[in-house]
Amino acid sequence: MKSTISSFKPSASFPEQAIVLIFDLEGFSKFFSHPDINEYVPKFLNLVLSEIDETIKGGKPYWAMDIDDEQMDIPAFPELIHSKFLGDGGLYIWRYNDFTEQQRLGLISTFWLLKLKFKRIIKKALEEIPFPDIPKNIRFGISAGTVHKLTYQNSNREEYIGYSINLASRLQSYCRDIGFIVSGRLNIKPADLEGGQYIKTVAHKIKGFPEEIVIVDQNEYDELDQTIKSALFNPVQ
Repeated sequence: MKSTISSFKPSASFPEQAIVLIFDLEGFSKFFSHPDINEYVPKFLNLVLSEIDETIKGGKPYWAMDIDDEQMDIPAFPELIHSKFLGDGGLYIWRYNDFTEQQRLGLISTFWLLKLKFKRIIKKALEEIPFPDIPKNIRFGISAGTVHKLTYQNSNREEYIGYSINLASRLQSYCRDIGFIVSGRLNIKPADLEGGQYIKTVAHKIKGFPEEIVIVDQNEYDELDQTIKSALFNPVQ
């Protein structure tokens, strides 16, 4: 049956402060090009999405094992107001005021760790998927700012639009050698970054956006090729 995009109701919602996370699976198009892929794409996506879902809702996701194969217990984050599959990734939106500052910092730390341990998810996927070139990396962009809710005319289905959504999308693809970039708009205090794991820098070539102060992992930033670092980032003045 053919379907068309429905019309929206005449007015969007009033702006609401939100935290937005977008992830993308690097190399998904190549994976999708395999013959007879229809059986394996749902398996892979369901595994990734379930791991992220369990990370958000709190629990012991498969990726969260320490070196002794003990699973870490991930605390639950506040309830989402919206989530959506994006074809080769996903969009997640929370109300900004539902988070404490410690939870905002925890969001960064938890999903950076998920990115680092994504190979555990890949290892599990390869038990059922006979292709060596399944997506090996996951990229995250996290931002904060206003969003607007659009509601369809003839149903209760909702979509969200906003600067922060577009920004998160740009950040996840901004520097593939880092693959995890957080907007400074999350308002993490400098004192909470002094442990040395993260630093603030300026992303100055985000397509369609002005310069943006961002938070990145210190080690990954230091390991960047100097040419890439100079092309994409400036020190915070």
